[in-house]
Amino acid sequence: MIRELSNNEVNALHYELLMRDIISAAEKLPPFPDVAWKITSLIRKMAPPKELESVIRLDQALSARIIRLSQGVCFGRRYDVRSLQDAMLLLGNKRLLQVIISTCASRYFERVGCGQDERDMWEHSVATALMSEIVCRSLGHKKIITVYTAALLHDIGKTILSIYAKIYLHQNLHRIRGNGNCIKSEQRAMGIDHQELGGMIARNWKFPAELTAAIQHHHDPERAGQYKDIASIVYVANELAELAVDTPESAHAPTIDPERDPIFRQMGISLKMAEEFLVLLTKNLHGVKRMLAG
Repeated sequence: MIRELSNNEVNALHYELLMRDIISAAEKLPPFPDVAWKITSLIRKMAPPKELESVIRLDQALSARIIRLSQGVCFGRRYDVRSLQDAMLLLGNKRLLQVIISTCASRYFERVGCGQDERDMWEHSVATALMSEIVCRSLGHKKIITVYTAALLHDIGKTILSIYAKIYLHQNLHRIRGNGNCIKSEQRAMGIDHQELGGMIARNWKFPAELTAAIQHHHDPERAGQYKDIASIVYVANELAELAVDTPESAHAPTIDPERDPIFRQMGISLKMAEEFLVLLTKNLHGVKRMLAG
């Protein structure tokens, strides 16, 4: 005789199937484009501009976006850029790599949809990346590109969770979070949080350990082990970006108190420094919005 499942057992089964679906979707996410790592390798080898250009040109959409973004929309100025070569000369290797990584990353956020939630998610990610660069420069941290990449992709897990929250729970992620802890709220609602999911995606993409750790522990840098420094900068950038960018999630962001926050204190970031960082980021936010529109 087949025993009927109780309501609790049915709910637990649905919960387990939801989590498996989410993990399966994360595992099927297309790999991060090789062009980013190829260009990184060529720049490290000090390859000539022509060689860099030949690799970038293989991706026409990427080439077009580099030209568009290099016109200064991220940096508050506009330039007359007519070719990929013009763009490369204007940007320089470090900024070129940032634009390539940003363009590659944007494709995953675009896969989620084209609604306001998706635009908010991407705008926050770009703002966090820009803030991470500001913090790196202030603290003299050398791995700006690594930190920038981790900050840009710190919420990559949300691109999957957002879809399943709408399908299964008929809610947006920020509504699931409410006024509480986003990690605990996601775990309670879907069995997994965007940090853990982001770590899975990064490992599937075969990202370096330092990048994976920073993505997986951007809310709890203490758990990032030897890569705590990178995870801590992403943590700070994420916290400050939530104050600078007007999104539904920022409405729930607590006021930052560097004097009481252990990560801010460990990094030596005072309230005055945090306020200066926010001023610098705000100057670039109009450029971020124009970039998103592009």
